[in-house]
Amino acid sequence: VQVLGDLSVAQFARTMVSIQSWIAPGADCSYCHNLENLAEDSKYTKVVARKMLQMTQHVNSQWKSHVKETGVTCWTCHRGQAVPAEVWFKAPPQDLKSNFIGDLAEQNQPAKSVGLASLPYDPFTPFLLDAYPIRVYGNEPLPGIDGANNRTSIKQAEFTYGLMMHMSTSLGVNCTYCHNTRSFASWEGPPQRASAWYGIRMVRDINNNYIEPLTSVFPANRKGELGDVAKTYCATCHQGAYKPMYGASMLKDFPELAAPPAAAPAAAAATA
Repeated sequence: VQVLGDLSVAQFARTMVSIQSWIAPGADCSYCHNLENLAEDSKYTKVVARKMLQMTQHVNSQWKSHVKETGVTCWTCHRGQAVPAEVWFKAPPQDLKSNFIGDLAEQNQPAKSVGLASLPYDPFTPFLLDAYPIRVYGNEPLPGIDGANNRTSIKQAEFTYGLMMHMSTSLGVNCTYCHNTRSFASWEGPPQRASAWYGIRMVRDINNNYIEPLTSVFPANRKGELGDVAKTYCATCHQGAYKPMYGASMLKDFPELAAPPAAAPAAAAATA
């Protein structure tokens, strides 16, 4: 047992039964295990489950700045489904054969991801996988001779608005939940903005350190059009509620999911 090996037999069995009910309630142990040899890793679901257990422990121990003492369990995202209802894949390139205005820049394709607005429909890759600046204002007061700075600012703003649309929909709130609307850039406002700041970095952490490394493990039918794995964003946990499950905590009943893993990647960044 590589994870949760410190539990008693009874505690370990209870945790396994709980995971089954959280993720694959219609299945049995064979969903993850070879019943002839429970210890082997011949099924990808077992390898993934082990990594997800480590991820859950990492979130609960290293990202209290976002999940507080409520924490998360497998149910927080899965809720009885093998694949969480809310996940995202990288957006495929646009077909420009019939486009007479040039590069659409991932826009003008009304998508659910941005509330059917004509904003960039994949604001997740730059912000929740990569670490591009999330900003509306430009770095310079004037656009410059060739206007390049101004165009950069507008582009960043459009992707930022796309991410904000996603966050608003995912939490079922509007802008005032996190922002001082007299000055959106000001931090003198609701404390939820700081929680969201940590949340963005938490999602980026788990996408890069726990989910993306599983790309070679998942079969093709579980991957997106570009061959990437399903990743997390705000909706994965929140699913329309300002707090996942409106703040109900199951972690208190499963303290084994709060224990820090043996090696927690990005722990220093999480506590900075």
